[in-house]
Amino acid sequence: MKISSKTHYGVQVLSFLAVSEKPVSAKELEKCTGVSSKYLEKVLKILSDINVVSATRGANGGYSLSRNAEQIRMGEVVRALEEDNMEIIDCVAKSGCCCPSSKLWKKLFDGINEILDGVTLKEISEGTIL
Repeated sequence: MKISSKTHYGVQVLSFLAVSEKPVSAKELEKCTGVSSKYLEKVLKILSDINVVSATRGANGGYSLSRNAEQIRMGEVVRALEEDNMEIIDCVAKSGCCCPSSKLWKKLFDGINEILDGVTLKEISEGTIL
């Protein structure tokens, strides 16, 4: 299993926004991530749709967190940015799957999500995650 670049850069951007005291422009985010602003806009749109990031227009505008960093769980962020919703294999989402290994994949899926849901953006940005 491999996390997408959208998720990698999304978490990077959120970490940067979590420590910023003012809105951050798309150019600044492009500079700190090394990723084009066009690509970052797609990521930021997804984060905006789940009410994690908001944009302000104008001279002092830019992107900022919509909620406090301690209220943002990494599970919601990763599941939104991953196109497959972190479903390791199709039978994880199907009820009544009779595949002999389905319980293994379900346990792995539940474990990953439990870890992600147990970590906040504040912990990531402060480096206090255990």
